[in-house]
This record gives sequence, C-alpha cells and structure tokens, in this order.
Amino acid sequence: MVEAKTNGTSCKRGSKRLNSFEKDRISSLPDDLLCHIISFLPSTLLAVRTSVLSKRWHLLWTHVPNINLHQQDMPQFYNCQQSCEYFSTLVDKTLKSYSSSKVNKFCIQFPSNFIDSWARMDSCVRFAVGRDVEDLTFDISGYGLEIVRFPDDRGYSLPQFFYHNSQLRNLKTGFCEFVPDGRVSWSSLKDLSIAHATLTDEVMQNVLDGTPLLESLKLLSCIGIHRLDLSLNSHLKELVISGTVLPYEEEYTVLEISGPHLMILEILGRWRKKKCLLMNMSSLIRASLDFEVLEYYPCEKRNDFFERGRNFVKECLENVHHARILKLGSWCIQVLSTWRMTNALLSPSLSRKCLILDVDSFGNHYLPGIASLLCCSYNLHELFINMCPDARYRQMFYLESEFSNSDDDFGENYWTSQKIILSHLLLHLKTIKISSLLMKSKSRFGHERVFAFLGFLLKNASVLEEMIIYGSRVGRGVSETEVLNMALKLISFPRCSPRAVILFPY
Repeated sequence: MVEAKTNGTSCKRGSKRLNSFEKDRISSLPDDLLCHIISFLPSTLLAVRTSVLSKRWHLLWTHVPNINLHQQDMPQFYNCQQSCEYFSTLVDKTLKSYSSSKVNKFCIQFPSNFIDSWARMDSCVRFAVGRDVEDLTFDISGYGLEIVRFPDDRGYSLPQFFYHNSQLRNLKTGFCEFVPDGRVSWSSLKDLSIAHATLTDEVMQNVLDGTPLLESLKLLSCIGIHRLDLSLNSHLKELVISGTVLPYEEEYTVLEISGPHLMILEILGRWRKKKCLLMNMSSLIRASLDFEVLEYYPCEKRNDFFERGRNFVKECLENVHHARILKLGSWCIQVLSTWRMTNALLSPSLSRKCLILDVDSFGNHYLPGIASLLCCSYNLHELFINMCPDARYRQMFYLESEFSNSDDDFGENYWTSQKIILSHLLLHLKTIKISSLLMKSKSRFGHERVFAFLGFLLKNASVLEEMIIYGSRVGRGVSETEVLNMALKLISFPRCSPRAVILFPY
C-alpha cells in the first residue's frame, strides 16, 4: 500500500511538471521584451534563426534595434564569388525585411572583394542614417592593424549626406575614405575610430571642428596626417594612434600632436620613417607606449637605426613622464636596455603611481630597461609585469649576441647593487602583480632571474601589501609540482613588510 501510494504521488508531481512545460512562458512575454532579449545575440543571422521557434517569433527579428552583419557568420564557400554573392543577398534581404523605424546599432563588415559595389554600400549608409542610427560600424577592410599601404590604395568614399548627422554617437570605419565637400557636422558624436584611411590635415581638422562632443579618437593605420591640434576639443580625453608600414616612404616625417585635455594616450603599431612628436600633454593620466620602429632596409646602418629608435622612445617618455599610469611594450623596454651603453638617463617622475610592463622573459634585453624605469619612478605604488607570449614575435631591437659577452649578473647581486638607486621605490611600492609566470617554465632563462627580482622586492619593500602571481593554474604544460615549488620558494623569502602577502589566484 505504501509503495502504491508513493507511486501515485510521484505520478501527480510528474504531470504537474509536464503541464508547466507545456506553457511557453517565453513566448507569452511582450514583443518589446522579446526584441530586447534577441538584441543580445551577436549577429542578425542568429536573430533570424529564432523565427523557426514558432509563428509568434517569425518576424520578431525585424523589430530588433540592432543589426549586425559579419562575414564570419556566413557559410564557408570554396568560391570567393559565391561568398560575395551570398553576403550581398543577405544584406539586401535583411534591409528589405527590416521594419523598425529606429536602429540603435548598425554594424556591417564587408568582405574585401565587396568594395566594387559602391551603390550597395551607399544604400547601407542611407538605410542606417534614415533610421537615426546612434552606433555605426562600417568596416570593409577585413585586415588587421598591420596592413601594408600603397599610394593607390583607396577605400570606399563615404557619401556627402553622411557628413551631416545629429544622431550619430559612435562611428567606426575600416578602409573608408573621408572626403567631405563642406563642413562636417556630427554634433552628438562621442567615439570615433578610423582604420586604414588616407587622410589630410585639412580633413582631419574639419572632422575635429565638427565634433564638439568628441571624447575618444582612434586613428589606426591611417596615412597622410602630419598634425593633430586637439586644443579646442575640450571633451576629447582619449587618443589612440597606431602606426602602419609604408614601404614607399622616401622622407622622414613627423606627426605633431597637441592634446592639452587628453587623459589617455596610446601609441601603438609599427613605425618606419615616421614618428610622433607630443606637445602639451599636461592633463595626461594614462600613457601606453607599445610600438616598434622598423628598419627601413636591411642594409640600413645599425647605428643610425639604434639612434632613431632611442630618440623616438626617449622623446615619448619625456613628454608623458607626468602620467600616473605608464604602460610599455616589449620593444620599448628593449630600447631602454641599450641605453646603458649610451649613458642616456630617464627623467625622474614623481607623478607615476603605476607601471605596467610587457615582456616575454627576464633576459638581458629586458632587465636593464626594467631597472631604469624603476629607478626613475620615485613614487611608484603598483608594478604589473605581463609575461606576454606575443612579445617574442616582435622585432628584436638588437641581436642578443651583442650582449653575449656581458659580465652583468642579473641575479640577486644585480638587484642588491641597485638598492641605493631603488631606495625611493622600496619606500612606496604596495602592490606587485606578475602574470603567466609558469607559462615560461621552459624559457631559456628559467625562473632564477624572476625569483631573484621578486625576492629582492620582498626583502626590501617596506610597505608592500600584496604580491599576486597570476597564471599559476595547473594544466597547459604546468604541473602541480611546479606550482607548489614556486609557491614554497616565494613564501620562504624574508619579507620586510609585516603586511605583505603572496597570492596565487586562479
């Protein structure tokens, strides 16, 4: 009897569950809420596929306020022409079926071979502008930042009606040309990103004059600009400049940048016969120098190349020395490491509170540069070292054999000899973070130099609060024994600060 009763109770519970599943609670939601949910899908193609769920969902995607058309969402075709035709059909059908009168975000990334159809691209821009788009991405490049540019490279010319828009807030273009006939008027634009474009100083100034509320400007692999005067753009707080490879350059040129209101500055990419001249950066808070200067020809004199690279890095550092946060890429740190041969000194910084460094090892070509930066950072509170695997694929500033006969000892004795110079650092440093340390366990230098450096800091930093070692998770070639041994070794080091703790977060 008990068993039968139990079975009867379970059957009732099961039937209740079935009844609850029979009700489609999601489809009973209001259309506006359903469209809001669908808008979080990464592409319009996925939104269209929701129409197979039920008749109720058949046209919901046409009211979603976001349109995202990406080439990578398409099926794979062996024939390039088929891929282009498919994408063209997808664009045409999407725009024709779309029924909402308002588009918040319109993102379209054309295949590179799609640029022959100017009329279709004009219709896309007209469609977006006609629906008061606020966030527009129009990218035809299909390339990364390190594209090789030639004089005849020309992208899609934006139509003239596009230069007058009071609704646009965010604009991102790739391989599009800016050729306004008259004054640009983007009165609401706050974020502008231009990639792979040929610009002029006049056009760029026209854009800056027509964007009074602009807060962020990114110029990625753009050519033709020689001066950026941002003094009248009081709202502009962030500037990102990425260099590009120009194999046809004949003369050395300079890009002058005046940014008294800038708070964030990033100089990235690959530069050859061009460099940035920074002026009036008095409001700068964060600066990132992650660029490299390429040799113009393999036969270029090495001494001339060294001098050019050193000057570029030194001038940038001198103009951003008052920034509270400084990030340096691997190539720039290598340049600093060679300065010990030229008796060059960095200007001391009392403002710098945080230093972020990208390296791929603790080799000869990094440690002297790291020491130089620490010596001139008089009030440093935070030190982040990213053991970046991508750094090894960068061009080396010099051949390692040039320092192969060096008598320098980069172990504990090296850092102890720097103690007097680093005395100011040891009085203020509170946080140390180092990432992907064990990912480098098979590197040529092992961990000896890393432990020597970290041990020196633990032993002498009087106000240190935490040392955080990221990337210590077991797996990906890292054994549990390696993690344990490293933890035990670091914990065994004497600590000057009684509050210092060593953390190994996952």
